[in-house]
Amino acid sequence: MKKKVRNYYARRCLVKMVALFNLTSQNCQNFGNFGKIAKNCEGLPLMIVTVADILSKAQNADPKYWDDVAEMRNSVFTDAYNEISKVLFPSYDYLPQYLKMPFLYMGVFPPDYDIPLSKIMNMLATEDWFHNTKKKRSLEDSVWQCLDELCKNKNLVLFNQRSISRTTWMIVNRKFKTCRLHSSWRHVCRGEARKNKFYHVLKKLVEGLEDDVKGQRCLCLENNLLFGIKEFCNSVRLNCASSTRSLLFFGPYHQYPIPVGDDFKLLGKLDALNLRLYTFPIEILTLVLLKYLALTCNGELPATISKLFNLRVLIIHPHNSIRICRAPSYIPIQIWDMQELEHIEILGKSLVAPSHSTSLEKLSALIGVNASIYTVLDLSKKVPCIRKLGVQIELTPYDDHDDLISYFGCVSTLESLKILKCSIINPVVKYGYAFPSSLLTFPSVLKKLHLSGMCFSWEHMDVIGSLPFLEVLKLRAYAFRGPKWEAREGSFMKVKFLLVKDSDLVQWKPKFGSFPDLVCLSMKHCYKLEEIHWPSKISFGVIELRNCNPVALTCAKQLQLGRYASVDVTATSSFDEKPIAIKFTRCCGCSCC
Repeated sequence: MKKKVRNYYARRCLVKMVALFNLTSQNCQNFGNFGKIAKNCEGLPLMIVTVADILSKAQNADPKYWDDVAEMRNSVFTDAYNEISKVLFPSYDYLPQYLKMPFLYMGVFPPDYDIPLSKIMNMLATEDWFHNTKKKRSLEDSVWQCLDELCKNKNLVLFNQRSISRTTWMIVNRKFKTCRLHSSWRHVCRGEARKNKFYHVLKKLVEGLEDDVKGQRCLCLENNLLFGIKEFCNSVRLNCASSTRSLLFFGPYHQYPIPVGDDFKLLGKLDALNLRLYTFPIEILTLVLLKYLALTCNGELPATISKLFNLRVLIIHPHNSIRICRAPSYIPIQIWDMQELEHIEILGKSLVAPSHSTSLEKLSALIGVNASIYTVLDLSKKVPCIRKLGVQIELTPYDDHDDLISYFGCVSTLESLKILKCSIINPVVKYGYAFPSSLLTFPSVLKKLHLSGMCFSWEHMDVIGSLPFLEVLKLRAYAFRGPKWEAREGSFMKVKFLLVKDSDLVQWKPKFGSFPDLVCLSMKHCYKLEEIHWPSKISFGVIELRNCNPVALTCAKQLQLGRYASVDVTATSSFDEKPIAIKFTRCCGCSCC
């Protein structure tokens, strides 16, 4: 009788999982435990069949057992991963040598985590990894090439969020923000990395007491509290303090400080963004071999941070963005003595340039810092090779647009700048203010431009429209103002993604021949918007309307498109008591919901 019950549950589970294979995770939740089990298989048929086979042989038909399976509290999924690994491992083993390290490295990230490609690049940079080819490439180009090959040719990596949507026939390379691994491949990566002492992922106290931890080069904690347990810390320090080069806290965000591993004297990488530290831990300054440092703390950075002279990547995030009035927080001037720095991401702190001639020749990214308009000119001279610049500017009541225009004039001298993000913290709208468009300049090689709070007139968009390589344009918080934007003919020739958010725009009327490559148009919180057009020559596109004037949706339903063209329109609104969402495809001469 018990055997019949077990077989019934197993058959039912298998049928449910196969039936749910192509359903969304939201639908899966409606089917109880079977839906959860199917969701945990992440759509891989081999995983579905393997889990169902294990369940058919289960010796326990108790409903609690099935609850444990659904919540992954027992060994069912672990056994399934071990079984599948025998099938998947040859695919990894046959990879070219230059692909194995970046692929293994992706397994260090937590499950259900969308891995930012920029994070992968920064972490691989500190590993001195470089893909040697006949033609010399930058690290960024090498990482993109490897990830693209792992995704398209090997089908091992899943690209996720797109920064630019697809074209008609293909997914455009380099247009993804994040990627992820299937859980079964993550199991393979972690097992191989642990065996080769590349890294070891720790989730339980007992795992820090096992022999596997000995000699590991990288420790990754998916439970950050473990480093607050004395028994665990003593065991880890005894077994691998002399071998560990990387310490990664990738568990859920923890709001109370715990030790961050200053006993690991040979540490080259420390990522503790998921730990809250009340002040900058001074003991870290003894880790002079550090190349990568990422922390979350609200305290001031010490002037002695320059002791970390090997540092290449410095990331400091605040726990919150509350700032004391009239008490700006500054990045120590000694940071200009750290000549190996390639990436600085310090949110909410002001950076000033030194009076002496020191510059950061290797710095390619400067993100999140505050700066006054008057200090930007000095900063631009100190970072000649900058490729990505993100600056927040706080205007005073006495500043005017002339000062803001001079800021862009300074930035335009950065010949290598590819990405520019500029936000005005407290914009002042000045109606009736006018200036010649010729005074507004941008770097000619820009590919991505994010502006917020400038309050310029739409007529000055022609300057941006003439940028020959611009692909992504995001305008937020009245970056430009006025009721009508008419893009002139032959402008925005390479732009594929356009975002307009928090604007008083009423009519968006690009002229014929503008935006020929536009793939995605996103309008958010444009409450006065009434008229939009689709100028792109590409046969497939996307329009997103979020909390906009309902008249704009009516206009989207009546778009005049070229032959064989179609546009997917998504409109969402939270104005009503119950949020609504409308999706339809607008084709040549018709619309289909």
